[in-house]
Amino acid sequence: MKKFIAAIGITLTLTLPAYADKLLNTQPTVRPYSLEAMGCMILLECTEGIEKLTAESEFLKNQDFDPFREEIVRIVTALNKLEVPVYVAPERYFTPRTVGLYKPNYNRFFINETLLKDPREFLGTLRHEGWHTVQDCMGGGLKTSFMAQVHQDSEIPAWVLKSTRLTYESMMQSRAVPWEADANWAEEQSNVTAEKLEMCTQGPLWDQIRPTPLTMDWLIGCGFMKPQEGKYPYYPNKKVEYCTEGKY
Repeated sequence: MKKFIAAIGITLTLTLPAYADKLLNTQPTVRPYSLEAMGCMILLECTEGIEKLTAESEFLKNQDFDPFREEIVRIVTALNKLEVPVYVAPERYFTPRTVGLYKPNYNRFFINETLLKDPREFLGTLRHEGWHTVQDCMGGGLKTSFMAQVHQDSEIPAWVLKSTRLTYESMMQSRAVPWEADANWAEEQSNVTAEKLEMCTQGPLWDQIRPTPLTMDWLIGCGFMKPQEGKYPYYPNKKVEYCTEGKY
């Protein structure tokens, strides 16, 4: 997923229902395949051709999806319970090489419709971007915009770390490597994303899976976890604006 800064201050007081299966409104003029187009899609101001993905979506009935349907439905059902809508959108709304993205600021999930031609890749992208939702759950819950690495470093194979590093360093996005390597490994594993999303629906993920050391520091600093017997003392996070009010 490519990171970028979207314009701030755009009102969302549109008359369309935000989660309608088919979104229709007056369309802004944006340059296709640009950050502008992608931002317009994320804000749901550009909606032409965009459809919400559900377990009953017509294209999932295609026999090509037969081997993958069960896992796709598991992921979409869990996301629906988390109130994270998944949209399938025309290619023109994505920048080149971008096939999917999850935005923690808005808890919205978009997939490039070109992947409908390849159900295996469609599922892989659903796993990958769904894992970013899992990271959002681990980072203090979906009410925050912080995403935390879920797999311990030792759980991610060296080849995944290497290939991710090469890809994102070539795009001058080396800071994204920990999160993307984490999601790339989830993408390779059957039903892992579905399982963790289902755990997210049950309550705080950090109560069910031991966080990485850095994530634990973050959660303690935000007040989501208790200090751990002196090993992880309480240090308030410097970027408190990313925290919501914690329990502790």
